[in-house]
Amino acid sequence: MKSRCDFCYHHCTLDEGQSGICSVRTLEQGRIVTKAYGHLAALAVDPVEKKPLYHFLPGSKTLSLAMPGCNLACDFCQNYTISQSSYHQHQAGEAIDTAALVSLAVERNCPSISFTYSEPLVWQDYMLEVASLAKSKGLSTIMVTNGTFSEEALERIFPLIDACNIDLKGDESFYRRRCNGSAKPVLDAIEYLVGKKAHVEVTTMVMESEHDEAHIRALAGQLAGRGVQVWHLSRYFPRYLATDPATSESYLQQMINTVSSFGIDYVYAGNSEQKQATFCPRCHAQVVSDRRHAPIRYDKTLKEGRCSACNQEIYGRWPS
Repeated sequence: MKSRCDFCYHHCTLDEGQSGICSVRTLEQGRIVTKAYGHLAALAVDPVEKKPLYHFLPGSKTLSLAMPGCNLACDFCQNYTISQSSYHQHQAGEAIDTAALVSLAVERNCPSISFTYSEPLVWQDYMLEVASLAKSKGLSTIMVTNGTFSEEALERIFPLIDACNIDLKGDESFYRRRCNGSAKPVLDAIEYLVGKKAHVEVTTMVMESEHDEAHIRALAGQLAGRGVQVWHLSRYFPRYLATDPATSESYLQQMINTVSSFGIDYVYAGNSEQKQATFCPRCHAQVVSDRRHAPIRYDKTLKEGRCSACNQEIYGRWPS
């Protein structure tokens, strides 16, 4: 008997022994299970800014983890060795139970745990087990995702995740040509999560060969219309199967200037040497220091979420 997976928008229907598009979810003895459950492909302590999250507990560390797998096939994938099945299917990884992970986060003075590097949607059962225990111990939870949720997954995940960084890779044509995916579920997820008052930051990796000014302006309009307040425009570098030339600093700055009038208050350059401080959108006072340099310093009134110079609300979750 066939069974249908509801972990992502693909909604794969599987026969016994068959795996989904992600290669991670498989039907075994009438049940869809996640292969190598709890076997990690990556585990590290990172600055939270690396996710990237610039408006969520700045200056803190986060315990970052990943199981293998992804439900897209981007030819430019930056983490293809743990996301793409032709690479990760023979990696055993290390099995770690949830209690050990939460204890490790506490031991390493990490106020959060991040599900990142590969695509957490395809191993969301493990992610939610870890997240549930983490939150019971007072830790925050972070999901770095391509955003191709199913409606069922959104409803499961939203209560247990405190902050998301969601990739919006391009328009519908870009997703179909280069990702074997679709932009629609990503935009739908962003709209849902922003509407639920979740902490959302969006990342777009700008490819000079693909993302012209009209393309970036169209994405800006879609994000602004959904209430997104933090957008990371990140330089592309060739990886995996992609041979497009790396995006220049000057082109990235040009695209950032292009979207300055769309009402997205906080737009940052990623994978870049450009200044990455936060400024008040009303009076333009600096409220968080340049994130390229440690330690990161922030206006103490951000504990109340406001600019000390003009009392403007600054979007985010700030250290108490």
